Order: sequence, then structure tokens, then C-alpha cells
Amino acid sequence: MKKFIFSLTLLIFVLNSFCQTTTNTVLTKDYYLQKSKKQKTSAWVLLGGGLGLAALGGIVQLIHENKRNNGFDFDFTGAKIAIGGGAIALASIPFFISSSNNKKKAASIAITNQNIFLPQQNSFASMTQKTLTLKIGL
Repeated sequence: MKKFIFSLTLLIFVLNSFCQTTTNTVLTKDYYLQKSKKQKTSAWVLLGGGLGLAALGGIVQLIHENKRNNGFDFDFTGAKIAIGGGAIALASIPFFISSSNNKKKAASIAITNQNIFLPQQNSFASMTQKTLTLKIGL
């Protein structure tokens, strides 16, 4: 019985250790540029789709208005479609803003070679070293 409980406990710990995997996202220039590109594409799709729906809603509203008789049978279907399209177009604004911010972050991160001076006997020697630079815009 003791061996069974020990084996079961060991099995639970082993299964638990394989399940917990983490992914480390390296924040590099390429990462921010790719993220910016995806956000800008999403923003343009939302803007185009929203404006297309707004135009479609306007057309539907005009068609229903032309078919209307003198009675009061006003149909708000086209207006609802146009308002929905306008809301979708407005939803693209945060994506454009995030895309711009990520593009600025990508421009501020760079890997460059920088000269460093090392003391050597009675003088200084110049040596290049790769550095990760981060520009902070004020």
C-alpha cells in the first residue's frame, strides 16, 4: 500500500511538472514591428468594414424610403446597419493608436556597436561592444 501511494504521488508530481511550461517573449525590435503591423492591419480591416456597413445601411435606408407609401411605416433597418457600421469604424481607432505606440517602441530599441574605453597601462584602449540601446523620448 505504501508503494502504491508513493507511486501515485510521484506520478502526480511528474505530470504536474510537464504541464507547467512558460514561454518567454523576447521584447525586440522585430517583435514590436510585427505587433504594430498586425494591429495596423486589424485597424484598416475594421475601418473598411465599418465604413462599408455604414454605406450599405444608408443605401438600405434610401431603398426603404423610396418604397414607402404615404402612411407611417418607417423602417429603421438601414439606420441600425449604418449606426453599427459607424461603431465598428470607431472601434478601429484604438488599434491605430496601439500600432503607433508599438512602432515607436520598435524605433527606440536597437542593438548597436558602442565604443568603450578600457584603461591599459598608462593610456586608454578603444574597444567595440554590442549594446542594447533604449531611447526614451521626453
